[in-house]
Amino acid sequence: MKLHFCAAMSVAAVLTGGVALVAPLSAGAQVTTNPDALDSITPEQKPKQEATASVRKARPQKPARVGSDAGASVKPAAASQLTAPEKPVDGTVAATSGKSDAQSQASAPAKPAAPGKPPPPPTIPPAPPPIPVLAPPPVPVDLHPFPNPADPPAVKDAQGAATPIDGGVRITFAAKSSDLNAETRDAVLAFVKVLQEKPDSRALVDAIGSGAPNDPSRPRRMALQRGLAVRAVLMNAGVPSTRIYVRVLPAPTSPGPEPADRVDIRRSDAVP
Repeated sequence: MKLHFCAAMSVAAVLTGGVALVAPLSAGAQVTTNPDALDSITPEQKPKQEATASVRKARPQKPARVGSDAGASVKPAAASQLTAPEKPVDGTVAATSGKSDAQSQASAPAKPAAPGKPPPPPTIPPAPPPIPVLAPPPVPVDLHPFPNPADPPAVKDAQGAATPIDGGVRITFAAKSSDLNAETRDAVLAFVKVLQEKPDSRALVDAIGSGAPNDPSRPRRMALQRGLAVRAVLMNAGVPSTRIYVRVLPAPTSPGPEPADRVDIRRSDAVP
């Protein structure tokens, strides 16, 4: 690109005290473009130069200003003569674009939330519910506790003896009899005092009866009568029935050292 500069100057010499002053009246500059220089532009810069040339062609040229002092004219500079802006770095472009996006998002008005389904209207009953009618309280009923069985008395001529065992006492009876004599009844009442001292303990009453081997039902019924007689004495002495467990054991098949007609009374905490 060749640049030619021309200047027209008028000099007025004024002699003042022997000094000559030179004052410029007007100045002008003219810029021309060499079209052959466009071939030397790199391919990356060509689109920019072509865009600049198209802008220059589309933009109308302003008329030259005529100087009043010297009548010199100055032509406006062409758009192609302007220096092209430097190509920004990718990071700068990304930062600028990101900034512009953030600014556009901040300046953009917030979108209203999508209207949801309106809640159903409240259901108002036409009238308040009626006052509940309370039934009258039930008539108190007298409780009838289970009565204790009859306390068996001591039979004077009844056979039997009381023998202490581990954790209790053993009461013997006569064959085919469930009567208690004074000794055996007193032994049962003594066992009541032991249960009162141990409220967490229970009375285990094991009753056994002898009989014929071919008739097991008769000795079982007799053993049950003996166990219930001992239970009646305990209940009338103040031991609740829930702490007394009566069991009927089978009769022994052969004679042994222990008596066949007996009732063994033990504490539950003393049985292994």
